[in-house]
Amino acid sequence: MRRHRSPPPAWNRPPPIRPPPARNGAPHRWRRCCSACTSVDPDAGALTARSDFADWPLLAKLSALGVQAHMGLLFGTVNQILLAALAIGLLCVIVWGYRMWWQRRPTRVDRRALVGAPPARGGWRELPLWALLLGVPVTVALGWALPWFGVTLLGFLVIDAALGVLARRRGDAPAGAAR
Repeated sequence: MRRHRSPPPAWNRPPPIRPPPARNGAPHRWRRCCSACTSVDPDAGALTARSDFADWPLLAKLSALGVQAHMGLLFGTVNQILLAALAIGLLCVIVWGYRMWWQRRPTRVDRRALVGAPPARGGWRELPLWALLLGVPVTVALGWALPWFGVTLLGFLVIDAALGVLARRRGDAPAGAAR
């Protein structure tokens, strides 16, 4: 004997996902970028203020365009393909970074690493002056403009410096390290 199941109540059904209905026979087009902001008086129903994209300051325009590019909406399918390639590349860099560390890990002191020995501490002192004069301000500017990058980089530098100081005090700095 089969029992007929009644449909779930309306509050328990998933909402339908579809574009809004067409207006005046024209198909609906999704706005891909930066629409105007309006303010309406709720009592009178009158438009009280309007801010078009052309009126926005340069940094607000760049921020809005950056958000649209980050979400994959700015250039359509091409933008989404580029974002997917960037995500795959980032995953590969993370996996390769762990692989390189595994090959150079401290327990492998007696064996030779496939990718060579890690650079000695203080290797930045041997960089040419022009590289330091160009690289340090660019890195500081990037850290200022991208705070999450700047905070994590600063944290990494503080931890690395603290570990270097501890290794120097204990006298167990790796061979070839700058003291």
